[in-house]
Parts: sequence; C-alpha cells; structure tokens
Amino acid sequence: MQKLYDSWRLPFHRCQSILPEPDERPCRIKEESMQELTFETILRLPQMELKKRLKAELKSRGYPVTDKPGYLYAEGTIPVLLVAHMDTVHRQPVEQVCYSADGAVAMSPQGIGGDDRCGVWIILQILRTANCHVLFCEDEEVGCVGAKKFTRGSLQPQVNYIVELDRRGSNDAVFYRCDNPEFEDFITSFGFETAGGSCSDISYIAPYLETAAVNISCGYYCEHQRHEYIRLEKMELNAARVAQMVTQQTEHFEYREQQDSFFGGRVYQYSMWDTASERETYKWLSPLPKEAKIKLGTAELIMPHAKIDRQGKVHRYVPKLKAAVLTENAIAVMPDGKKVRYDSQKAKCQKVMPLSRALEILNTI
Repeated sequence: MQKLYDSWRLPFHRCQSILPEPDERPCRIKEESMQELTFETILRLPQMELKKRLKAELKSRGYPVTDKPGYLYAEGTIPVLLVAHMDTVHRQPVEQVCYSADGAVAMSPQGIGGDDRCGVWIILQILRTANCHVLFCEDEEVGCVGAKKFTRGSLQPQVNYIVELDRRGSNDAVFYRCDNPEFEDFITSFGFETAGGSCSDISYIAPYLETAAVNISCGYYCEHQRHEYIRLEKMELNAARVAQMVTQQTEHFEYREQQDSFFGGRVYQYSMWDTASERETYKWLSPLPKEAKIKLGTAELIMPHAKIDRQGKVHRYVPKLKAAVLTENAIAVMPDGKKVRYDSQKAKCQKVMPLSRALEILNTI
C-alpha cells in the first residue's frame, strides 16, 4: 500500500489536517449538481441517518417505500431486486476523504467504508434509468441481521433475479450456494467472472424468494481495514454494466441449492421428493384457468383449489388449513397439452406446509 500512498496529492498521514475543502478535491465521479445525496454524503453518514436519507431519496423518485426495522424496501416495475447494505465495519464515521493525484482512488483515515457504500451509490445510479426493486439492509457486517429480518416479514417481491452490489474488486460474480447454470451464463455474458465467497445478505434472501442471486464487484479493495480504498472508475463502470443488464428481458431464474458430492464436486439434486416441502414456507401461487387439467402420468385428476408456483409445480390449497400442500409429480396442462403458465398478476403469497403436517392437523379437526 505504500506505493498507493506515495501517489496521492497529499501524504495520507497529513490529509487529516490540511485536506482541501470538498469542492476543491479532485474527483472523477460525475453526479448531477442538484443531487443532494452525493457519493461523499453516502460515505460520511452513520447507518441510521443514511437510512433516513435513502428513504427520502427513494420517495422523491416516486417509489413506494416500506421502512421496517432492519431494512428499507422500495417496489419497482422492472422484475429485478437490487440489494446493498447500509452499515460498515468502521467505528468512526468518515470525516475526511482523500483522493489520489489523478482523482481515481479514494481513501479515508477513518476507513472509507466502500463495503458497502459503493453498492448503495451504484444502486442509486442504476435507478436513474431502470425502475428496479430495491432492498437496503442494516447490519450485514454483524451477521446479515437486516436480511434475516426481511425473510421473517411478509414482503415477497416477485422478481426474475437478484443482484447484490457488495463485492470487492472490479469483475467478480459470486453466487454462493445458488447453483443455476443458466443464470450464471446470463451474468457472465456481461463480462463478469465467477468467483467464490462465503456469505452475504443474498445467502438468506435468495432461498427465501426462491430466486437466483449474484453478488457483483463494486470497486472497493482491502475491505474491513482502515487502508480500504475505492477505485472510482471501476465503481462507475459496474454501475453502467448492471444498468445495462437489468434492462434485458429474462424469464424467472429459480434458486437451486448447491449440493456437495463426496468427491468435492457440485451436483444437482433431482428427486421425486421436494426437500423444501419438509418445512413450512410461503410461496407465490397462481390459480389455474378453468379449462386447465391436472395430470399424473396418463391419469387425469380432479383437484379443487389447485394452484401452481413459479416453477409450475402443482399445489392443492386446503381451505380448512388456510395453506397449500405441494403435490408429487402432478402437472397442470391446457387442453392443447401445453403446461399452464404462471400468472404473476393473479398470484398470491400463501402458506405451504408439508403433507405430514397437513394430515396431522386434519386428523384433529
């Protein structure tokens, strides 16, 4: 890092006392002059103050905003969910921001907090041209607290995929335990390269929404350390790349859990049993058209209150339980033999319980 310090307009150890005023600092970030929530403002604000400002910013852009303990959600019209977290690991708020002589790199004596204020800034840039869904989470650095609270709430936005902006570097795409090759191919088609990672907010959000997710680089380096720094051109470039990505029309990419084989590889779990049905959950279920038929092999079934999820799996809604139960191997088809299409406009979020639990309750009624 010494070479980096040596290239700065001001020696790093002196910037605290003689750093020029904000409007005198070199900075390659291009922002609208009337935009109140600038990049430096995002860097400096404590988490809860940033949450208030983001709420006001989103409302000013016409978003309906849900403000809950742990997170801030805004519903969009493009079926992509953008995610970033509002906290940093640094105990002190940023007071001074130092730039390299060419204005390309930013640091702070207090720790710049690019993880994940870069992600927050990138999302605001994307929203200028793309009306995506947005989720800003609290306290990711201390155990993904906000993301976990989101999964315990009632919100379940119907989106085709999830993009988190919370990864170091400039070109990484981290999928964690999401193992959907088609989704990985889509993301890497924009020039990103698959990389490994341990855990972030989407590790909880993706399984909850049953939707594939990726964590994309946003231009910070040496995270969790005081000498963390941000390469501004990398941050701007990835804002543009993701903005282009989210405008492409896609189908829904489902979340598939990575399965580890005994040989250290990755395998898919294909089974007649749905392991997710072993626990209660919530799913968006779409009613079937009146002319639709339920088939099991060559047999045609009579199934009142049948519904399908995004993947076309058939569920039977049981009014006495106020819940649905996943069927095994049944499919819903139209008279022409084509599978019934999921209707997101008519879908409702409903409880889904395992068959064993449903039978246990029904036997007591």
